[in-house]
Amino acid sequence: MSLQIVRNVVLLFSNPSWSDGHSVPSTILSNITALSSQIAYSEDILDNITTLSTTSVSTANGVIQGLLYVPDLPTDDPCQNLSSTYIPRNVTRQINLPTTNYNLIALAPWINANCTQSYLASAKLDPIRGMLFYLPDDGIGQPPDVDDLAWDLGDGGAWKTTNRYPVYAIPSVSGKEMMRQLSFYSGDLSQVPFSDQIMSVYHPNSADFVRVWTQLTVATVSTTLPLWAFILIILGVIVAVIGSTSLLMHFVQNRRRAALRRRVMRGEVNLEALGIKRLRVPLNHIQTFPLFTYNYDPPPMPSPTSLKSPHKTGQMSSEASAAVADVRNSARSEKDSTAINYQPACIICSEDFESKKTIIRELPCGHIYHPDCIDEFLSHLSSLCPSCKASMFPAGHCPKITNSMVRREYGTRRLRSRGAVIHVDVERGRRRLSSWSSSMKKHICPLTSPKREEAVDLQEQPRASRASAEGPIRDRMEDLVVPVDETNSDDGRPPWKRAALKVFPGFR
Repeated sequence: MSLQIVRNVVLLFSNPSWSDGHSVPSTILSNITALSSQIAYSEDILDNITTLSTTSVSTANGVIQGLLYVPDLPTDDPCQNLSSTYIPRNVTRQINLPTTNYNLIALAPWINANCTQSYLASAKLDPIRGMLFYLPDDGIGQPPDVDDLAWDLGDGGAWKTTNRYPVYAIPSVSGKEMMRQLSFYSGDLSQVPFSDQIMSVYHPNSADFVRVWTQLTVATVSTTLPLWAFILIILGVIVAVIGSTSLLMHFVQNRRRAALRRRVMRGEVNLEALGIKRLRVPLNHIQTFPLFTYNYDPPPMPSPTSLKSPHKTGQMSSEASAAVADVRNSARSEKDSTAINYQPACIICSEDFESKKTIIRELPCGHIYHPDCIDEFLSHLSSLCPSCKASMFPAGHCPKITNSMVRREYGTRRLRSRGAVIHVDVERGRRRLSSWSSSMKKHICPLTSPKREEAVDLQEQPRASRASAEGPIRDRMEDLVVPVDETNSDDGRPPWKRAALKVFPGFR
């Protein structure tokens, strides 16, 4: 607590007396200064005050008050002679105060370290609430700062805490004036200034006291921060936590997006086949897929009767039995191959291909369709083959990866690890169909230069039945598309949730 104001007034105290065998303590009869300032000393010190110590300052209203006096030194103390130069002989001492235990405020000159220690030790024995020092040879300005060497007592500043009362420094001129006034108000009523006027106005008892009363107004310097500072600190901490969390999440999501992008480019992940994102193939890329004329005649099945044994009776010879087994195995193998390789119709429109007439488009996976069917399907509905769900994008292609794709792919991968999702391996599908594609091309007329009389126009001719079947074909295409739940993507979320995901991309 720093001292702000020193106020000195003159009060009239009653003399303790006896009544019915009991002591009646001294009381304050009146504030002479407040009622008649012309007949009593008063002084206010408003500035140039230095707070030296705030030990044991306990006040409810910010005021420390008590009777002003000068502490007594032992008779053998060397400071007695040194102090006589600055302290009048008849100054107010504790013996000159009413015997009632009033709070006291001490006043003393700061002569040197030893004398100051003596005054501090003497004041410690009295019911003191505060102590005022002044440098006797100083001017009228502000006393030195608390850390100045002028206040050094050679104990490393321990005196500020060992003495259980606050200590303040006032200007020298104010200290000298207060010391002079204390010499006027140390005797009885007949010896104080304006004694006649005081007696005529207040009619006091001749044994009453007129003494100087000092009030110290202190300002509490709170060590706790104000409420607004706490609010700002809390807001700053919250913003820092949110910012650091957001940056960390953005960093993690960026790493995850890069990892998913690499896996998509390597063909390890098919985003649309997993139901994560609907993709469509540009028409100019679709038109790079080759066109062929459909030409397929299933090979005739060999008749087993042609290999009957020449023996009319008895068991079949071992050579004949082996030959029959080879023929049967060959026929079964050929039948299976025919069942795998044979694509008699377009699964989009369900129309049969006409050998040497229908123009077909072959996809990289080996499946064939009508050009108008597959072009519309890939460019408007899905990037996957309607049959094997292989991606029709070129190797190394990857769409823009978003945080929503990362979250959904991660969730799908977790479900897949539990056996709840079937993994779609694009490269495996392509390898599985590569043999079919190579064998199928043996039966499909390539785009070579035929003889002039056999030249075929590969431009797709509009089919008569297609115009009437647009509705069913479109429905069939919708059935072949892999379902994608767009409502779980970032675009399908409410605005507030999209905004939250931009700040915290790791939250679901």
